Amino acid sequence: VLSEKGEVALLDASPDRHIEQCRISAITGKTWNHPVVARGKLFVRNAEEAACFELTELEESKSDL
Repeated sequence: VLSEKGEVALLDASPDRHIEQCRISAITGKTWNHPVVARGKLFVRNAEEAACFELTELEESKSDL
């Protein structure tokens, strides 16, 4: 979820309720744009700036096996 203030919240959602897992300040200033998820990345923007966040988990090093 992207707020008007540029905060992104990761939620576990169900029909009954939602549980906030984390929240970050993604960009400064107001945004009315929709966030976009593509190829494991989250893109957010407003009239002044844009930001991209990697969403995929890092694969464990094979040398740790």
